[in-house]
Amino acid sequence: MFELKHILRDGSRRAGEIVETFGISRVTLKNAYEREAGKILRLGRARRTRYAARQILAGLQTDEFPVFRVDEHGAIQAAGTLITLVASESVWLPDETILAGLPREMHDAAPRGFLGRSFAHRNAELGLPGDVTQWSDNHALIALSRRGEDMPGNLVIGRESFNRFQELRHPRSTKEDFPALSAAASAGEHRGSSAGGERPKFTALVEGQHRIVKYATKESDNARRWQDLLMLEHIALETLREARITTAETHLVDIGNLRCLVVTRFDRVGVSGRRAAVTLAAASIDMNDSWADAAEKLRKRGEITDEDFRNIALLDAFGTLIANTDRHHFNLMLFPMDGAYSLAPAFDQLPMAYAPPASGILPNSAVAEPRPAVNTLAVWDEARELARAFWKRAEDQPLTDRMRAIVKVHASR
Repeated sequence: MFELKHILRDGSRRAGEIVETFGISRVTLKNAYEREAGKILRLGRARRTRYAARQILAGLQTDEFPVFRVDEHGAIQAAGTLITLVASESVWLPDETILAGLPREMHDAAPRGFLGRSFAHRNAELGLPGDVTQWSDNHALIALSRRGEDMPGNLVIGRESFNRFQELRHPRSTKEDFPALSAAASAGEHRGSSAGGERPKFTALVEGQHRIVKYATKESDNARRWQDLLMLEHIALETLREARITTAETHLVDIGNLRCLVVTRFDRVGVSGRRAAVTLAAASIDMNDSWADAAEKLRKRGEITDEDFRNIALLDAFGTLIANTDRHHFNLMLFPMDGAYSLAPAFDQLPMAYAPPASGILPNSAVAEPRPAVNTLAVWDEARELARAFWKRAEDQPLTDRMRAIVKVHASR
């Protein structure tokens, strides 16, 4: 007897391909599907019909997950169904496109970085690897569907996370709580929302707004360098904001030996509202592209406007000119809107060339002056003026002597 489940073990296949490869009639294929309908999905119509085998992934009890979105008023609404398939494929219905792995927006929402490690530690009962960089999509879906009530963006996935969302309460914090919250985060006991990034941070509801709070101490030369960088990140975003470039709102808090950069989240609205936001990694095709090159491809596909392309190129050029060597695709975000994107506020702009490396030996010499690339040439002069304003302003800040010497070199250029 012809069995679809067996021939789909390596992934989904087109109906026409199955008929041709196995020399069967479409009636035989239809009868096989009806016998195995509980195990097989049929997607698309006519020549685009595909068949795929459902699969329950390890650590989960089902292959079907209801998906919800939380709107800007805090109301949760149905947004389709995710079904997991063999060969690490998935489909997010009602869209019938079969994907390799999880949908990119869901991959974006999964815990990663510093708070991802805290998430794995705090939810040890899920059996997830402590090293988040080793997570598969299977691990990400376990996290999203079982403890996904407060992830980045506005998705809630699965019944268990939906039920936890219904019980979710956000404790209010003040700056006086920051030392305790930072200590808990450093110990892997952070209990707020997840957020990406490798630097130590916690999330908190402060003065009616959800914030990401990055922190550093004064305990060593390397720690003081991170305090300098938090100061410079704040100055960089202020410089951009004064030039009418939309940025995440920030302010600095020094309390005891702790310096905190408080960043207002743009995927949260008030206490309960949320907004969809995806990384450039989710929207772009080639992770090796620069920001400007990736934006050019999005513009050519009609997925961002000319204005947003120009602003992304400007942010790329500005980052180059302030020695921000950490301009990866997770450090630029977009708001999805009707099959296209609009640029989200800028964040994480700072001179990462001077961050303490794994060796622990601080870089104390100014990096070489950069040159424009093809897609940043048109905005290079404007970006250079912004960078000049940034370095001049940085000269007046209370920085360590070594960082101040670096800043003076850049300002003199």
